[in-house]
Amino acid sequence: MAFVSDLLAYGGTLLQIVALVLLASGPLTRYFPLFLYIVTLISTTVAELWVRDTEGIASRNFFNLYWGSEILLDLLLLVMILQLTSRALEKSPMRPQVMRLMSGVMAIALIVPFVAFDSEIFGRRWNQSVGQLLNFGAAVMNLALWSALIVSRSKDRQLLKVSAGLGVLVTGAALTLGVRQFTHQDDLLRIVADWVHRVSQTAGPAIWCWAFRPVKKSGAEAPPAIITSSLS
Repeated sequence: MAFVSDLLAYGGTLLQIVALVLLASGPLTRYFPLFLYIVTLISTTVAELWVRDTEGIASRNFFNLYWGSEILLDLLLLVMILQLTSRALEKSPMRPQVMRLMSGVMAIALIVPFVAFDSEIFGRRWNQSVGQLLNFGAAVMNLALWSALIVSRSKDRQLLKVSAGLGVLVTGAALTLGVRQFTHQDDLLRIVADWVHRVSQTAGPAIWCWAFRPVKKSGAEAPPAIITSSLS
């Protein structure tokens, strides 16, 4: 099982790198927040592996790095979904209302941890609660983005795929962090949730690779129509 877990972890990182390369050689400007997110994700993963191998998983430095990078990535997710939604609704009359709603969700997700959680701030339980809340907020915001894309007259299929990848990531993370709040290390439910998280962390980048893959145009383009006049 450990081999499969490591295979998923390394496979997810490899897919992140592939998605990064495809994004850099394609619509980089349009999806720059996603580019920044993937760069941060890869960098923090490498840093965590290095600290884990040099100081051990029980070290304070690993704890701070793991949870610090987790919360940073969650915040980047919120900002990224907000930016993508703003772009998706650029010509829609619903844009002001949707952006206010999503900004409200984002504000609640940022404020609640400091006023509602009674555990030690920046302790393990507090970090887990914050991570779960931020991922749940990102899932709600991503659902709003998905809904906006579905009802839009001009379907942006690439953005739909990007949103699907985001949805897989944040749903898997929110589910896993939620289950960890009330289960022990060896509970079957936690084991299942951890595997769901591992799979989602691989499936999300895989969907992004699919979204940014080069697409060859099939067939020759039709010649422009010739406008004729009835007057001769």
